[in-house]
Amino acid sequence: MEGVQDGTGTQDGVSPAPAPARASARASHTEHEHGAWWLSTRRHRAGWQTLVAAGVATFSGRPRSLFEAAKIGDPVLIYVSRPDHAIRAVGVVSHVMRPSGAGDSGGHSASGSAPEGGAGPAPAVLHAEPQIEVQLAFELPNPLRWRELVVASQLADAEPVRQRSSGTLFLLTEAQYRALQALIVARNPELEAAFATLDARGSGAQPEQPQAVQAAEAEAARPPHGKPTGTTTLVRERPAPYAPGRYSPALPVVRSLADLQALTYLPVALLAEVRDLLEDTGQIILSGPPGTGKTWLARGLASLMAGHPHRVRVVQFHPSTAYEDFIEGLKPTVDAQGNVIYAVVPGLFVRFCRQALCEPDHNYVLVIDEINRAPLSRVFGELLYALEYRGPQGAVELSVSAGTEELPAPFFVPENVLIIGTMNSADRSLALVDYALRRRFRFVELEPNPHVLQSWLSARGVEPTRRAILLELFGKVNARLAEALDADHRLGHSYFMLDPADGPMLDRLWRTAIKPLLIEYFIPPAGELEEYQTLFAEAVAALERTPAVGGAGVPP
Repeated sequence: MEGVQDGTGTQDGVSPAPAPARASARASHTEHEHGAWWLSTRRHRAGWQTLVAAGVATFSGRPRSLFEAAKIGDPVLIYVSRPDHAIRAVGVVSHVMRPSGAGDSGGHSASGSAPEGGAGPAPAVLHAEPQIEVQLAFELPNPLRWRELVVASQLADAEPVRQRSSGTLFLLTEAQYRALQALIVARNPELEAAFATLDARGSGAQPEQPQAVQAAEAEAARPPHGKPTGTTTLVRERPAPYAPGRYSPALPVVRSLADLQALTYLPVALLAEVRDLLEDTGQIILSGPPGTGKTWLARGLASLMAGHPHRVRVVQFHPSTAYEDFIEGLKPTVDAQGNVIYAVVPGLFVRFCRQALCEPDHNYVLVIDEINRAPLSRVFGELLYALEYRGPQGAVELSVSAGTEELPAPFFVPENVLIIGTMNSADRSLALVDYALRRRFRFVELEPNPHVLQSWLSARGVEPTRRAILLELFGKVNARLAEALDADHRLGHSYFMLDPADGPMLDRLWRTAIKPLLIEYFIPPAGELEEYQTLFAEAVAALERTPAVGGAGVPP
């Protein structure tokens, strides 16, 4: 993967921090097993774009000593300098690549080489400068902006603040990392559990596993017997042992309906009905126009029902999602003896159900975002019957497993597995959801809600005048869309949740989100875009006439 110099200092000619301070920071870090880092990049750089697209990216830059001091498992706060000027994501060091001959205590000296002191082949690639590979842990729904963190007294001595983030990599002390973490959680309470999981991994702590999982691990560790060598075989792959927290999404902390109401601003009566439907039927679909908070509610409800992030899995369907991905499929692999085998590999849902069987007293929740974007009848397969009749009474024989030499165990959906789907009602592929699948789900409609928008803006301290302008625009636009098209093509309230709620932000919303959407709605256009553009332009002008709110400056 391409190394990218992302620091504003390394690209723009701004000198990095003085050498003594940097050397002292590195020496302090080497005394401890793990540290925390501030990584500066820019939105248009390949490193950031690769990170958000692929989930992992390689970075290099100055000072070299800090890149060499990084260790696998170190948390990384990722600051996007231009144009965001905010901490946008949190990652973890997954690999350290040092120049040939450099010491190594947590990574590799070159890609493909063995750790220092271990046996292995000669390195295939030599790096002229140290690099770190960062794996994305989660993005921040509400980024921590420079103007907020620069006024925090706990961060006055932090290197990235003192140097105005002019550089690529900065070492944070434990106190500075905790202070930044507290500021991030204050803006994003749902990330508290994700940080706890990240810190536990960094410290090397492993959660205790149920006895059923330990037994599965022991069974998986047994060597195969009686297999001929040099042959192609069809086998059933043993499931990988499940460790709680392996797939822990960043979820809101929701322990009651009151917490869910505070998160979504929806009426408690509606939330109680949605919860009861999920408990009674085991699977629901939240549908509605785009921007009505379907995924946000699904994540909050999953947190409430599961009780812990490690019991929740969030996936998104797409047109290429197949039965082999979701249920099971054949995949070629090579065993320890060098033989090619075709293993029956369990899909995402089958693995999730096996995990749920380890904790039958707790709910496991699968959130399927954009569920109607996939060919559902082909993806779910035999699952239609198993969803309706939970437990052993609904056991089915999976078609791929039935072709192996071993006698497969019937598959059933445990009663503690709950499914929450989200569906965009403006998407015309909704018609592809057949009646057999519809009958097994309960549907909850979410409407564009001005009361939710009003509550959200009030909670953020938006002035009454600005709230009135946005609410009036929200009502006018949706009234015209409902009349010109239908109710499913209205705009959800989340589109208008602007931070800050000012003219430039509303203008950006129109140019980058609303206008492209309306172009898709009105094909061919017959003057509709100009009509809506006038509405937004009037609202932008009205917002700009209101007094501006002052704020701290941002780095160049």
